[in-house]
Amino acid sequence: MVYTKRLVIAVILGIIAGVICAFGSKSGAPEGSKELAFWGALFNRAFIGFVIGISCWKIGWLLHGVLVGLIASLVWSVPILFSPDGDIKAVLILSLGGIVWGFLIELLTTVVFKAPMKGVEA
Repeated sequence: MVYTKRLVIAVILGIIAGVICAFGSKSGAPEGSKELAFWGALFNRAFIGFVIGISCWKIGWLLHGVLVGLIASLVWSVPILFSPDGDIKAVLILSLGGIVWGFLIELLTTVVFKAPMKGVEA
């Protein structure tokens, strides 16, 4: 069952994280892919917030945020390996960013805004 308060908070935090990451990734992206990097960062971080908000994965909140962040960011980062400008460093940075943002979104949602997953003990 989706907990509406949790979903709304996590999505809003994901969008905020996406805006922060979008401007950072746009400045560091190779010429010709800045717009793609901007939108990719924005949607990926918002997606992390959405998945955290709807997930009913019965694990502790800390591990939940880290794993959701990692898995969701791999969708964005792994294809970079197959692009002409792609390298493993970019994949690692983007994946680490997903882990950090997943943790922060989960921390703020669960602890600060007091909207934990239903039926999961911390």
